[in-house]
Amino acid sequence: MAATPFVIETNDTFSPDEIFLQGRDQVVLAVRITPVFGQVDLGLLAVVVDEANARGMSLVREEILRDEYLLVVLEAYDEDDE
Repeated sequence: MAATPFVIETNDTFSPDEIFLQGRDQVVLAVRITPVFGQVDLGLLAVVVDEANARGMSLVREEILRDEYLLVVLEAYDEDDE
């Protein structure tokens, strides 16, 4: 079974072109934050959020999932907010 682009385990499994499609207003992702048991690493999350910002989206909500992932909701910038 092929991995979904919406579950991001490593930099190698992050495919921004498959996630941030033109015209998409919202994206929900699961980003791994504990690559080694018990050690939180937010580096991958930073890469994802930086890429989202570069593509006109911002982090609006997050929630821990099973102590391994952070569910994040990214939304397109409101063009009226300037």
